Amino acid sequence: GVATAIHEALSMSKEDRVQKHQQQFDHVSRHTAEFWAESFIKELYIAGELPSLLNTTPVLDEQVALKTYRNANKRLLMFDYDGTLTPIVKTPGAAFPPPKMLEALATLVADPANYVFIISGRDQQTLEDWLGHIPGLGLSAEHGSFIKYPENGKWINLTEDMDFSWKQEVTEIFNYYTERTQGSFVEHKRCSITWHYRLADPEYGIFQAKECRNHLENSVLSKRAVEVMVGKKNLEVRPHSVNKGEIVKRLVVSCGTDLGFVFCAGDDRTDEDMFAGLKNSGLDHEVYYNCTLGSATKKTQAGWHVSEPKEIIEFMQSCAKVSRELAGVA
Repeated sequence: GVATAIHEALSMSKEDRVQKHQQQFDHVSRHTAEFWAESFIKELYIAGELPSLLNTTPVLDEQVALKTYRNANKRLLMFDYDGTLTPIVKTPGAAFPPPKMLEALATLVADPANYVFIISGRDQQTLEDWLGHIPGLGLSAEHGSFIKYPENGKWINLTEDMDFSWKQEVTEIFNYYTERTQGSFVEHKRCSITWHYRLADPEYGIFQAKECRNHLENSVLSKRAVEVMVGKKNLEVRPHSVNKGEIVKRLVVSCGTDLGFVFCAGDDRTDEDMFAGLKNSGLDHEVYYNCTLGSATKKTQAGWHVSEPKEIIEFMQSCAKVSRELAGVA
């Protein structure tokens, strides 16, 4: 609220003040009142777009899920990272893993009946720095571009034969909108490029994101084998054939058809590929649990939902408790 904003302003470091002042100065220097008025009118046209209240996703039935977990001899657990295991933060580099989550994750990985994977949009190095110390944990980076199986501990590049000449064109478009959207910035990864607007004005950031997406679709997507993914306050352009759903398919196949429990959790559009991959995997629907985070009215392919990462971590702790009980550990 207002009090929080005032507190942040008063306690802000001198470096942050200088940086934000420069951003604001650059913004007002480049944009006239006429530009603001035109942008405001455009926003009015899209203000009526509200989510449907007709279809709601039920809250995750933890007791039913835990019963399935307890009775399973073979389990697969897959988690997104940002917005799922840790709250979304303004600065991506500040999304450190919570201690309680790490503790529960380590217990789940230690259970020989479990095969646990983090499927994230983060780059390889960040995942290694934050989660690489947990032995037996599988990792997938950049929305399915890279995968590291716990059996060998080596990263596999699933995109090494792809053409990335589109990056220059996308970078130019993202830079164009960065100059015109105060607080936004571009993140370059090995196989994708992301435009973040978490620090921008909320309403204006959403408006600019829609404009940027239309620009990309008209200029790049129509002639290149790439797609634009809408995340939480970011747009990411990546190869069309690379997504989290392909990783899910790989893992289900590698685990076999005798899986007794599968749990998949994610919070944004990129995670819908995981949910779709699991739904089309051929597994019995009573075996798997697709769980999204956010409002019950959001459009999703998940069968269950929770409101925030805290609830996912609590469910992980409950599963870890069951694993300890089955292993005879207090």
